[in-house]
Amino acid sequence: MIMDGARTLVLNSVIAQSIDNIDVISVENATGEFFRKAYLSKETISATERKYVFYLTEDEGNDDITGLALWGNGATTTLASGVEMATQEVTIPKTNTQSLLVHWYIKVVV
Repeated sequence: MIMDGARTLVLNSVIAQSIDNIDVISVENATGEFFRKAYLSKETISATERKYVFYLTEDEGNDDITGLALWGNGATTTLASGVEMATQEVTIPKTNTQSLLVHWYIKVVV
């Protein structure tokens, strides 16, 4: 059916522009974004779901973390580059004796 084909094209476009277009995670403290890191891995869970893994070493992102955000559309590790795709408030006190492993699942709901 033509309608189904059009819906598939729209869905594929949304996926390509959203969950397949994430480049970095942004780490925020009380004053805003202060660190970025590219993803370690990206896994396709289903046609509409992805899992991104980010790893911060003991020397990265140390502060009282209050938020995490995913950035895409050409985002780099340069702060404020690209387009913010998703955010999550958190409370993570991170020091140079801790690493941080983030598994972020993203799903396009139709």
